[in-house]
Amino acid sequence: MRISELSTRTGVPASTLRFYESEGLLPADRAENGYRVYGEAAVDRLAFIAQAKHLDLPLPAVRELVTAWESEPCHSVRAKYRPMLVEHAAQVDERIVSLEGLRSTLATAVERLDALPDRDEPCDAGCTFLDRARPALPIATAPRTPVACTLEGEDYGTRVSDWRDLLGGAPRADVAGGVRVTLPTSELGRAATLAQAEQSCCAFYTFRIDLHGLTFDLTITAPPEARPMLDDLLPAEEAAR
Repeated sequence: MRISELSTRTGVPASTLRFYESEGLLPADRAENGYRVYGEAAVDRLAFIAQAKHLDLPLPAVRELVTAWESEPCHSVRAKYRPMLVEHAAQVDERIVSLEGLRSTLATAVERLDALPDRDEPCDAGCTFLDRARPALPIATAPRTPVACTLEGEDYGTRVSDWRDLLGGAPRADVAGGVRVTLPTSELGRAATLAQAEQSCCAFYTFRIDLHGLTFDLTITAPPEARPMLDDLLPAEEAAR
């Protein structure tokens, strides 16, 4: 199969297939004319990768798991990866608790918003509906967040790979100061986890999520001097071969 045929058959965008090849997840042979050629095994491998991604596993774990699935006996795969999945489930439980707290906060905000006075005048300081009262404005300008990332080497490369795997093949558009990407809501938890981790090491990023039924928009912005670092997170938009 050519890459376009494999994409049509599996529903995986060609840009994602090329990304999988660059990350060692989906090797491809080359025809005499240089075009990628795939065998039937690629269909099964992509199905397994999709299952692993559905578990919200990071890209390095998916790469390791798909290799073990094809080359190791079942008992070895079970013994090696059961602890990893149990730990990941515990992390998901922690995220659920955090999201339930956020949902409760949002519900309270909606109740307070509904209780705002029905009047034509603008809101004043007593009309707050957020969780906390607005802080007083500082007299001095707050220092800018340094444009620097605390990750280096392999850790930075892994984070970039996780972002490219999430965003590969997704529609995107440039916005003021950054980029907006549209993703299915099945990737919402994964996107939130990556965004939270990214801000812990690169606090100059700003992330915004807007829900639209079965999809959501993820908007990432950064200062102009950080645009090259933001571009690192985005998979290259190559023309399909």
